[in-house]
Amino acid sequence: MNNRKTFSLCYFLGRSFFLGFGFSLLSKMLVQDAWIAAILGAFLGSGILYLFGLFKSKLNGKPIKEITSWIKWPILILYFIYNIFIYSQIVFIFQTFASSFFLIKSPVFFIILPIPFIIFRICKTGYPTIAKVAEILMPISIFLTIFGLIGLVQNFKIDYFTPILISKPTNLFTGSLFFAFYSTAPYFLLLNAPIEKNKFVLKYIISSLSIIILCIFIIGILGPNLMQVYRYPEYMAMKKIRIFNFIEKVENIVSIAWLCDSFITLAIVGNNLKETYPTKHQNIYFGITLIILYFWSILSNELYQEGLNVYHILPIILGIFEVLFFLFCLFLPRKKKN
Repeated sequence: MNNRKTFSLCYFLGRSFFLGFGFSLLSKMLVQDAWIAAILGAFLGSGILYLFGLFKSKLNGKPIKEITSWIKWPILILYFIYNIFIYSQIVFIFQTFASSFFLIKSPVFFIILPIPFIIFRICKTGYPTIAKVAEILMPISIFLTIFGLIGLVQNFKIDYFTPILISKPTNLFTGSLFFAFYSTAPYFLLLNAPIEKNKFVLKYIISSLSIIILCIFIIGILGPNLMQVYRYPEYMAMKKIRIFNFIEKVENIVSIAWLCDSFITLAIVGNNLKETYPTKHQNIYFGITLIILYFWSILSNELYQEGLNVYHILPIILGIFEVLFFLFCLFLPRKKKN
């Protein structure tokens, strides 16, 4: 897990909660001031990840199971619950997005059927394989994102950003916190990753910069009214792309970049769940867990309205998890000096 592989993972993790619901929530709360909250939230998130890097350095790149202190079990239980929660939310985002735009007439059980098999296969050799896949996908994701933004420049309108600071200071602060929790929470999935140099801040800033730029383009393309209507404003903004005035539906290709975010995050979650089990019969326990999560994903589609209610308070739930991790990590034993 060298620095390049870690950067590839961090790039995708920071973006994973902003497909549809993340931008939609910020748009409804702050309208054209959403980009300001995104910038402020990136600063807050940098502080959160700086603290996370300090706490993770106590593990010396070792998994949680190798902690010798009593705090191992509370952290391990919280970590397991956290990964289950992240998995269910990312699959909910993916299946809602896919069923809304790509596989409209396909049943949910068919849409998410490949996920458990792919996760089981990619987690067979752990983080090195996931990191290699992330290295391959990252330039593709960056190219598709830049390609989509360039195609939107001709439709960009500065007038949509005025007037500035129409939101209440409390809403702006809340939106900044939401952005910080959305963008930093997936990084806590790396608590178990074999990373010794825990310098996440610069990697987080680059990942957040891509989100901020996309947020600015959503406002500049859709305007303050339309951006509040759509559940997936980034997808609807990409529908404005026209190449040579006759090539359309480019948004379906650009969307691959957002699906990569979900895929890498699910792969990391799956590997974390696998490593929490005892080594003996580990694959069996892991396979059973994926099957249970598959049926839970189908059930969550039936409880769609309840899922939306959870997603509206998702930043608060993620923030609570982060606080709990910090509290538990205070009790981690200090690194032994050579």
